[in-house]
Amino acid sequence: MTAPRPANAASCSCGAWWTGLTRAHCAACHTTFSTDNAADKHRQGRFGIDRRCVDPATAGLTPVTKPYGVLWQNPAPEDGRAWFTKPST
Repeated sequence: MTAPRPANAASCSCGAWWTGLTRAHCAACHTTFSTDNAADKHRQGRFGIDRRCVDPATAGLTPVTKPYGVLWQNPAPEDGRAWFTKPST
């Protein structure tokens, strides 16, 4: 069950909704991802030829439960550090 939909939520005609400016929702399989990068990982094949969706878990993504349902994201680094480093000043 999902939480009540807030006024600022984005939505799709499939009935899914989500919040966050960086979210991506696949128009083919109607799965929600944390970023465009994560969504791109679940698409395989050549554009215009055999492009298709694959199971996000198979693509190496991690499910996270959110108020609006499951969000698929890139896994966190094993050592707990962010993938970027803060520039030195």
